[in-house]
Amino acid sequence: MSFEILIFIISISLLSIYYFPFQVFKIAIYIPYFVYKTLVLWKLRLDSSAMITHRGRIEYRGKGQNDNVLLYIHGSPGGYDQTTDPGKNYSVLTPSRPGYLGTDILSGSSPEAQADCFKALIDELKLDKVFVMGVSGGGPSAMHFAAQYPENTAGLILFEAVSYSEDFRGKDEALINAWDMDLFIQLSFTTYFGSKKLAARMLPNKNNRTRLLSNKRNVELLKKVIWSIWPISRRRHGIKNDYSQFMNLNIPFGRISCPTLIIHGSEDINVDINHAEYANKKINNSVLYVVHEGDHMMHATHEEEIEKQIELFIAEHS
Repeated sequence: MSFEILIFIISISLLSIYYFPFQVFKIAIYIPYFVYKTLVLWKLRLDSSAMITHRGRIEYRGKGQNDNVLLYIHGSPGGYDQTTDPGKNYSVLTPSRPGYLGTDILSGSSPEAQADCFKALIDELKLDKVFVMGVSGGGPSAMHFAAQYPENTAGLILFEAVSYSEDFRGKDEALINAWDMDLFIQLSFTTYFGSKKLAARMLPNKNNRTRLLSNKRNVELLKKVIWSIWPISRRRHGIKNDYSQFMNLNIPFGRISCPTLIIHGSEDINVDINHAEYANKKINNSVLYVVHEGDHMMHATHEEEIEKQIELFIAEHS
């Protein structure tokens, strides 16, 4: 037997030893995965509404009965399920941005066009004025809405929001191209094998881990946000479009005239605090509130502090 053939046989054997158990594991988990995905897709359809507008079909979810409406513009990736609960003085309306879940990418790919989608939605729902909140990758389209429709904007809230051109593709390339099943396995291990491991994996700051673990609700909030990116196949068009748009933003800051609250964490490594400082300089009548030790998951570690600022802002400008 030649040396080359021997090396080939040894290589195949080693690969089999390494690869075969993983394949058996994936086959064993396929049935629960398939059942879970079917239930998730069914629930996503059940929990949302859809409005046919001149911009196309827009999926959304409304929560709460307060006359003050917070138009919540989710991040990248996301969907109507990536939202917040109603506050003491406001209800919440969350559309799926184009390319996410049940809103087709053809409804509007640019931030300007997405602002038009939101306007079409609130017109159909007979809403005159809304507070608009742009979260992370939802920031650009929220700012465009405030600039394009000042008569419909009671106030603007930017939360961990992107405000200038940047290439984010390198940070999330693996996520963008992930298969649903592979991501399902990864998220399952991340979220269901102990809160301490979850905190260690998701929160770089030790104090934030302590904050998270001090309250069971915080842990559940974090899990909910983590799972709101899945199934990624129903959000892939949206995130690819977002990252393409983010490379060439042209936000009309000078046309934003409404009161603006900018909330950002001092330790956000996903969207640097420079974005918040830049928006604060560019937008007249804006206030910057920095959450000490806050990172991109601070809604799960600083919930009460953030909620207080939002409620005070809405109360002041209602």
